[in-house]
Amino acid sequence: MGGAVALIVFGGLAAAWVFFRLPGTPDESASAYYGVSKVIAIGLVTVGCTLLGRRRTRAAAIKETNERERA
Repeated sequence: MGGAVALIVFGGLAAAWVFFRLPGTPDESASAYYGVSKVIAIGLVTVGCTLLGRRRTRAAAIKETNERERA
């Protein structure tokens, strides 16, 4: 999950870099924003999938514990 958060932060920094037109920014800002948005989206999807997987694992463990207590 740390890598996904790093992607989101990197994307945010890259967006700020393009917004302020710092050195190295492409002439076509639309293509730069497109690339930045892809990086941020990949990070958000990865974080979402990780959190969803953890939630499912936790719910399964709770369900198993409850079933053991009933038996």
